[in-house]
Amino acid sequence: MGAFYVNFSVKAAAPGKIAEALGRAGRRAAVTPSRGGFAVVYDAEADSQATRPILTVGALLSRDLDQPVLAVVNHDDDVLDYWLFAEGELADSYSSDPEALEEEEGAPPLGPGDPARLCGLLRPGADAAAVEAALRGSFLFATDRHERLAEILGLPPWSVGFDYEAVDDGELEHEIQADSLIRVDGPEG
Repeated sequence: MGAFYVNFSVKAAAPGKIAEALGRAGRRAAVTPSRGGFAVVYDAEADSQATRPILTVGALLSRDLDQPVLAVVNHDDDVLDYWLFAEGELADSYSSDPEALEEEEGAPPLGPGDPARLCGLLRPGADAAAVEAALRGSFLFATDRHERLAEILGLPPWSVGFDYEAVDDGELEHEIQADSLIRVDGPEG
């Protein structure tokens, strides 16, 4: 069985401010320290890989923090999808295999991905041609594609391969110390 994960890379926002926004929204999540100008959010409900919670969290963080947010889904290491948010709105989206999964009713269809937009919002000066190659190139696993995108865009290494469940199970501890995470307990916490 391949990898399954969902997470959100938030540009230029303090982890504490990210946690506050998630807390106000009643989310159950974990927020990493920043590295390279990005903190990573793992949201419990988004782990379901349902589009609605992903769109909700991405738009919420982008709007409340006034920063770009990249939401990424790896489905069974076969499909990599992303949604890019700016100013609380969906700015770009992508699927490595748009025919692989059924679209959820009412959700916007995933686009082909716009390397110039992705670079412009997340890492001005990043190599858009390299992003194009990563989006369109052949990769054995979706994790490999995501890892390449993260390298080009300067995202933290823990933006690849981890979700809320993995963090909750302590799997992230070989990357960063557990006590450096900010936990957001949600409405029942």
